[in-house]
Amino acid sequence: MSSACKGKIASWLWYEEESVGSTNDEIKKLVPEAGESIVISAVRQTGGRGRRGRVWQGLDGNLFFTYSLSFPISELSRIVCLTGLSLAETVKKIAPSARVQIKWPNDVFLEGKKLSGILLENISDNLWGIGIGVNIVSSPRLDDMPYQAVSLKECGIMLDRTEFLHYYLHEFAADLAYCRKAGFAAVKERWLALAMNYRQNIGIKTETGLKEGVFADIDDNGYLLLQTTDGKTERIIAGDLFTAEMKKEK
Repeated sequence: MSSACKGKIASWLWYEEESVGSTNDEIKKLVPEAGESIVISAVRQTGGRGRRGRVWQGLDGNLFFTYSLSFPISELSRIVCLTGLSLAETVKKIAPSARVQIKWPNDVFLEGKKLSGILLENISDNLWGIGIGVNIVSSPRLDDMPYQAVSLKECGIMLDRTEFLHYYLHEFAADLAYCRKAGFAAVKERWLALAMNYRQNIGIKTETGLKEGVFADIDDNGYLLLQTTDGKTERIIAGDLFTAEMKKEK
């Protein structure tokens, strides 16, 4: 096992690599030897990926990490939402005046631009890897997307990647403990308070096509509730949310 153990952050043993293809792939190799409660970060990531097979660009100085968490698949959508909430609230605590939003289900936007990417993948049985990339000092060009990216540094928020890693994992551990004690409904209002385009007209690109309507709510599973033009409420389990401006560009 080549990864160096750097200590413990919240509930996770922290391992660091100089360079990896993907921290999501590395954690699958590390779990059998290091145990099921670990986080692995990398100084450089050359083969990062996002949702729907998209590429996550690994620019130097940014944060790339994956941590393990055990939960049944029935909780997947709630954990997806909680991950984004903890990330957004971490930024808000570091920079209280910053405009931080969550684009359903868990993309975090800072000053109207994308700050991070999150990808959950199964490791084995009920053990999952939660992979996160955060633009700490620089941001990539997103020529194929209807929005731009941004970094913390570009918004005047100055800290290094390992500082952010510590802040985030402590925030997530506290949020997870509270959610498991009080239920997802107890954190849903916090999520909605940061939700991009909540109660506004949106489009959702799903596997079957584009759905349009008003972002009415999320349910207790973290699924989006879309009020369609015919007055019905449709539950959206997975998809890409677009604003009216984004849809024009698409």
